[in-house]
Amino acid sequence: MIDLTKILDTYERKARLYPALLLLCPFMLASFSYFPDQIQSWNALIALLLSLGILAFLSQLARDRGKVLEPKLFSNWGGMPSVTIFRYADSRLTILTKQKYHDYLSQIIGINSPTSEEEKNELSKADKIYSAWSDFLRNNTRDTTIFPLVFKENINYGYRRNLLGLRYFCLIFGLISILAVASHLWLSLKAESIIPSIDIPILAFLCIYILIFIFWVTPKWVKIAADAYAQRLIESSEKLYETHIAKKADTSKEQ
Repeated sequence: MIDLTKILDTYERKARLYPALLLLCPFMLASFSYFPDQIQSWNALIALLLSLGILAFLSQLARDRGKVLEPKLFSNWGGMPSVTIFRYADSRLTILTKQKYHDYLSQIIGINSPTSEEEKNELSKADKIYSAWSDFLRNNTRDTTIFPLVFKENINYGYRRNLLGLRYFCLIFGLISILAVASHLWLSLKAESIIPSIDIPILAFLCIYILIFIFWVTPKWVKIAADAYAQRLIESSEKLYETHIAKKADTSKEQ
């Protein structure tokens, strides 16, 4: 079997390639209906796709579709979740917890936290500070061994965002595949008066596939992951603050 873990890094594989492969899933299933004995040949096909760079292209396609969609999502949500979570008006964190993280980041970065009244009067100015904090946290939590939960939630968000970006393509491919399998079923009944054993489960799976992309893969589903990522990201400020204090203590000792 082809081991994709040795070819693509974890984020690339889970957040970008897997959504792209789900795009191809209906065509793969439809091909099983016409060529039920060729399932084992998919390993050779994947090897060919890898050698031609097709899978890398598909992963980039998924990423690009997701990134194109992102500004619209942020606009509908009232801003980037990892920025808006800092707002006093945001309810994802209690006010005491929020103030604690504000204090941590103010000390680490040297940018004073706006007050609740300042945020209310000049939200855009406050958001610039929150955006700087968010950028700082993203840039300083890239070590996946120290911040595994941040990395995990970033993958979850990237996967859902990219899958939503491919949503309409998946629906179109799913419908085309349903028509292809239904045609094969009808031709088999007409020619031999028998129902191919593999066609019914494939049709059932493809119908479920369509329903998932209609009712489940939605902006709301993506926001759940975006909020989880924002929460793990802001929580990382506690560890970064501890590191900051430890460095200041070491500097004082050296002096």
